[in-house]
Amino acid sequence: MIFFVKKPINEQYQYENTTTIEYKIQKGDTLWSISHKFTDKNHQEYIYLVKKINNLDNSLLIEDQILILPINIWYKI
Repeated sequence: MIFFVKKPINEQYQYENTTTIEYKIQKGDTLWSISHKFTDKNHQEYIYLVKKINNLDNSLLIEDQILILPINIWYKI
């Protein structure tokens, strides 16, 4: 039984022209906590973009790892 269907995340945003920064992972950081620092939009979608931009297959982060983070996300119109 399907209760609801969401539009695929990768179709909702244009991230090719998104401004990015480099962020050094600190002890205790998670993708969820990082998303709360850098966006007030949908955190699940932000995490999806971070993983896609950084070619991450999972959510495992290593202390001192450098991630590229989007700081502005453009909605497709």
